[in-house]
Amino acid sequence: MYCNFSFRVMPRLAALAPADGILRMQGFNRNAVRPPFMAAFFGAALLSVLLAVRAVTAGPGTAAPVPGALLVGGAVLYLAGFVLTVVYHVPRNESLARLDPRAAGAVPVWRAYLREWTRANTVRAVLSTGSAAVFCAAAVLSA
Repeated sequence: MYCNFSFRVMPRLAALAPADGILRMQGFNRNAVRPPFMAAFFGAALLSVLLAVRAVTAGPGTAAPVPGALLVGGAVLYLAGFVLTVVYHVPRNESLARLDPRAAGAVPVWRAYLREWTRANTVRAVLSTGSAAVFCAAAVLSA
């Protein structure tokens, strides 16, 4: 999802008239705060924490050290992206929600939002992809 936004959605929004791009992004942000997405987003964070705690607290002989270390690594990567979302993206999305797309000063705000939000979103994409890869490696090695 993050890759899709960085490499497909945001460039297409940037190609629209600024007011139209702002309105579309405001709509995306409103729609994201719904139970299916929120359950997946917070559920994956909770699962990451649980897997990391399980790996760290497992007694000797109960888990292979490499998959345990990979579980912790995967959790750290995912949670880094989660924290980035909460502390960086959410405040910017809330600020954009208050922006009048037709206001005279909206265009420079929108241009900065596009550039900065997309850059940080690409970091989220890398973190999430890395997390998924590390979790997959842990699953393969523990099988």
